[in-house]
Amino acid sequence: MSDSSRLPHRLAVALVFVAALLCCLPAADAPFTFDEHAGIEDNRVVHPGASFTEALRYRYSPDQARPVFFSSLLLDADLWGLKPRAFRLTGFFIHLACGAILYLLLRRPHGTATVARTAPAAPAALAGTALFLLHPLQSESVLYIWGRSEILSTLFGLLAILLALAADDRKPAPGTGRRYPLWAGAVACMALALASKEEAVAIPVIFYIWWRWAEGRPARPGILRAAVLGLPVVLFLLWRGIALGEVGRQVYARSVTENVLGQSVVTLRMLRLFFLPFSQSIDHPAEVPGLVLGTLAIAACVFMIGWAIYAARTPADIAAPEGAAAPIAAGVLVAAAGTALYWIVPLPDLMCERRAYLPLVGAALAMSGALRYVHRRAHLAVIALVLLLAPAMAARARVWSDPNRLWGEAARLAPQKARPLINLGVMAAESGDRGRALDLFDQAIRLEPRNAEALFNRGKLHRDAGRHAHAVADLRAAISAGPGMVKARINLAIAWMDV
Repeated sequence: MSDSSRLPHRLAVALVFVAALLCCLPAADAPFTFDEHAGIEDNRVVHPGASFTEALRYRYSPDQARPVFFSSLLLDADLWGLKPRAFRLTGFFIHLACGAILYLLLRRPHGTATVARTAPAAPAALAGTALFLLHPLQSESVLYIWGRSEILSTLFGLLAILLALAADDRKPAPGTGRRYPLWAGAVACMALALASKEEAVAIPVIFYIWWRWAEGRPARPGILRAAVLGLPVVLFLLWRGIALGEVGRQVYARSVTENVLGQSVVTLRMLRLFFLPFSQSIDHPAEVPGLVLGTLAIAACVFMIGWAIYAARTPADIAAPEGAAAPIAAGVLVAAAGTALYWIVPLPDLMCERRAYLPLVGAALAMSGALRYVHRRAHLAVIALVLLLAPAMAARARVWSDPNRLWGEAARLAPQKARPLINLGVMAAESGDRGRALDLFDQAIRLEPRNAEALFNRGKLHRDAGRHAHAVADLRAAISAGPGMVKARINLAIAWMDV
């Protein structure tokens, strides 16, 4: 890039990052919602003055330990107190830091030496970065404080990849040992990524895809370097087996077979949301499909992966029109690696927008790589992306700014789910509208008669209103449905005393 074009490009970079921040700001003052209540507001481990040792050891569930994530929450609390705005702003800036590291990765040479010499990297890299920063599918990870684990994991994972790639960019001068500090930093970042969220186990695979097919480097050295990045993953899994009692999850929401069937349909739905980001929700309706539909969805996913593997083997040559398929294929493979864990591990929510954060790195790589072949239009692509995506991201931020609006949207899009109704009922009760709250809890229990949370909230509402017999019945039903619900047992004891 010439000196005459460097300043305009730097201004364009700054504008993209400023636009990303401005699009998030409407949600900055949103109150705590959903898991933020139990995980932050009511969690003594992340309250001001708590011990960092406690935060490092804390488990939100028996098989979930994320010390970097919870330590970051405690640091926010110590600095700013329990103000949702401070927590959310921290998430916004971590998101921007992810975008900055991704931009540096995307600017690196792609494909063959011919491409690296003739195709300007910066405009194409900025287009990929704009896609990553502004796509509304990122909203749940960025605007929801509980999504910070995804952002932190991706931040350290991308930094590990960048350092590992840079370690082999050129031979170090004799006696300098330049690559060893870079590799030490890469391994340390891998450890931090794993301590932020478990999905970082995919980072060594993503590194190899980037090394082999995005940058066109030889396979065998890439395997060896991916294995080095994989050492923290092996140690992490061994630690989980010893400290948590299981390498994977201890409580499975469904069988692995059912999960694969469900994730195949979810993957296609997320792909649709990527191209047409309408009907987004904090609580998507998602069920395990029948065998026929699930098999067809699996076949579609296998076809996409098969095409990507085939296309990635084609040398990327700017002189050949078909060369653009290679970076697109590499991006598809990165996205697939970022979602693989959710196919294997059956988590309670079948579909969750937070899981798109790391896969969108693959989308950014595909766009950046492809635009190098039409580099004269890359700046136009940046402008188009900002104009199209920024309003959509800002609209999501406005939805997230009001929990009633957020859960009202979820209830409208998933009328057969109880959770949105329960959250709306809790907010109605807190605002003093007990009649509406009771109606919402009634609706939730009609949908899911053994939903412990709905039964507990209705029982507590009855107890507060002096309807002790109804309260006892609901609270006993809540304990039967969820034996580990301590708050239901406490409220039942109080209700018995009031009878």
